[in-house]
Amino acid sequence: MIAIPRPRRDLRWTVAGFVCGGLAGLTVLTSGVVAAAVDAWPATRPVTTERGLRDVLHTPPLLVARGQRVNLRYDAVCQSDGLGKLCELAGDVFVRGSREFAFRRVPLVASEGSTLSATLNGVTASGGFSYYAIIQDGSGSAITVPAGGATAPQRAWTVPAMTAAALRVHTFGRARRPDERRVSTSWGAGADTLGLISGRGQATIGPSAFDLDPDGSLTILDQVNDRLAVYPVGGKPPRYLPIAFDGGEGDLAIGVDGTRYVLDQASGSVVRTYTPAGALAGTARIDDHGADMLRAGPGGALVHAYPGDMWLPVSRAGLPLEPTAQVAAARAGRSVGGGVEIVVHADPTEALFALVRGDRVLRAWRLTSATTIGEVQLVEPFDDGLLAVIRVWTERQAEFVVVVLTPAGLSRSFSVEAVEWAESAPLGRFRLNRETLFQLRSAPSGAEIVSFDIGGAK
Repeated sequence: MIAIPRPRRDLRWTVAGFVCGGLAGLTVLTSGVVAAAVDAWPATRPVTTERGLRDVLHTPPLLVARGQRVNLRYDAVCQSDGLGKLCELAGDVFVRGSREFAFRRVPLVASEGSTLSATLNGVTASGGFSYYAIIQDGSGSAITVPAGGATAPQRAWTVPAMTAAALRVHTFGRARRPDERRVSTSWGAGADTLGLISGRGQATIGPSAFDLDPDGSLTILDQVNDRLAVYPVGGKPPRYLPIAFDGGEGDLAIGVDGTRYVLDQASGSVVRTYTPAGALAGTARIDDHGADMLRAGPGGALVHAYPGDMWLPVSRAGLPLEPTAQVAAARAGRSVGGGVEIVVHADPTEALFALVRGDRVLRAWRLTSATTIGEVQLVEPFDDGLLAVIRVWTERQAEFVVVVLTPAGLSRSFSVEAVEWAESAPLGRFRLNRETLFQLRSAPSGAEIVSFDIGGAK
């Protein structure tokens, strides 16, 4: 069994390297075509467009097989600069094996449109490799992905073997009923209600996310009403903590000491830190504009952000970190304590999960699905393996599947309804606390949090 230290309540992790299905805020890219081998140094052929470089999108492989040729692909997002100036894309990726000290330069080559790519050979023989890319637009501007470059590069782990697990064609309409309704409230701006934005020509937006306090209370990010709604254990009346929020959606995480972190995506991505009593303790600005998830880690709050597809620490000991410190400490996996991280890579047909420590893969699973995977909602350490929540979908319907993975494979699974009439944070609908899974739901009548007893956690 892998020992993962647990605080007063379980550390939680929601996933990086996922996918798909048009999910807002998530980038879905396929692997690039063959371009340049590690040991080859051809001249880089620029891609010429009529726009200026604005962003670079990249989906890292994260988990690779021994001996696998790895394709890295970078898709440039360009915009007009108003002067008709050409964007002549060129770049290099810098690669270092797990047992190497120096990075090797590998030219990126044009493959199609505004895409640069490279194929890496011989980089998966040991524990994996690290890499970063520098993309130039021909006018003196450049973007480094991830932003930390050589200081905090992207990682890929070599997986010696994966435990296989499979989901058959999903049967919709047979979802498990919740074991308990923990919160139930109508829409509104007063007591015992939660805020809702709705109207002709605009999205219907409800509470973005929720989390559990150390004492078991449920706190909901009621961002429409600029407050946190705290629902104590035992059905006592809720209390409300005013917060600053600029509109739209966000995310919420609560540390083991009760510190509250709120991600506000409408103001260029900032994380505001509040004391357990609700006093503002600090604000951290996020440079990566694609921040989509906020979680509490062993040392403070972490944000998952694009274009680097990395976890950025935004606080330490309750104090906010400057963007330069965030970038320098970014990680490809999310820490769950004791030096252990969880790494996830998914596409519409399969999801790969691994527990890693440094360069070593402790355990890994390959979960295939006969029904299309929309996204991986949640992944947590559970018993001697993992618990994951995955959306499966067709063009007509969608549900969530909860799976428990052990060293032997898929231990058990059950379906959960996708009750999401109002929009929330794309990955803020589930939380796990010990043996209980919580889900945020919404309907025209109001919002609720329900729970499912999982059982079996140690």
